[in-house]
Amino acid sequence: MIYLTDCYAKQTWYFEVDAEGNAFRQVLIEEGKESKISNLKKFNFFLSDQELSLDDPDLKRIPKEEFEKVWNDININQLETWLELKELLPLGTKVEGYIEVFYPQGVMVSIPSHEALGVADYDECAKNSQKANMHTDLIVRAEIIGYDEVNYWFILGNPEVLDRRYSANLTMEGIKS
Repeated sequence: MIYLTDCYAKQTWYFEVDAEGNAFRQVLIEEGKESKISNLKKFNFFLSDQELSLDDPDLKRIPKEEFEKVWNDININQLETWLELKELLPLGTKVEGYIEVFYPQGVMVSIPSHEALGVADYDECAKNSQKANMHTDLIVRAEIIGYDEVNYWFILGNPEVLDRRYSANLTMEGIKS
């Protein structure tokens, strides 16, 4: 991975990207405002969907350690919640949620019963989808098979993407087949 920063005005951006410039993690620190980080839903999945040009003179390469320090400093506030969620949702737990967004890491699934996020392999979701084209709001059933300790996401296995949309007006129990 490559770590980059870009500073202008009262903003400092941090990116973790692959060799093609695809962002995997992102942070925005803006003077006088709450910092934004790509692993939280409250920022509407704040992650660049465009490749970053590694030749851009405004993007300065930084050591991984510098990026990780910024990342960890901002994420420290959610560590206690993450530890509680892992106790509530141990490995093997079956969960239901819905597709929020597609990230380079996979299909991001919101688990509303616990206000948690999970990530499932895109190809596995597509293989087990009742619908030809996956899109946001489709219901996903899966099993927790691991923990992403960097992003505080549940790793979902055996995902089944249903041909039904999630509605905030319905509970997950109300839409089971």
